[in-house]
Amino acid sequence: MSDLVRELRSRIEELEEEIRQIRDDMVSTNGAFLNFLTRNEVKIILGIYGRKIADYAYLDRLTESGDKYSRYTDINHEALRNRVSIWKLRQKMRERGIEIKTWRGIGYYLDDDNKAKLKQLMEKKDD
Repeated sequence: MSDLVRELRSRIEELEEEIRQIRDDMVSTNGAFLNFLTRNEVKIILGIYGRKIADYAYLDRLTESGDKYSRYTDINHEALRNRVSIWKLRQKMRERGIEIKTWRGIGYYLDDDNKAKLKQLMEKKDD
């Protein structure tokens, strides 16, 4: 019984550390960050920021409109729309020194340096 308790306590400590790390990575965005991005681009960049690798399916789910009355409800249209949004987002981020990288066939990611730059941009105060 004591081995099980030790294992559970160890797992609890691991989970608490994971939660602490996630909280450290969370930032509150401000108006300046949102002014130069569309709503769809904000969803995408925060999705990429929040994961080690944001795969294509995750980003598609993240940005799906859910509007069943849209004339563009085809899944291929949604995927294409995201690819175009990411292309535009990359241009905007590149102007600010942030590079969104591709893991071909998997998805997109930010390395540690680019995550730090994005975090600074999101925390930047309005001037």
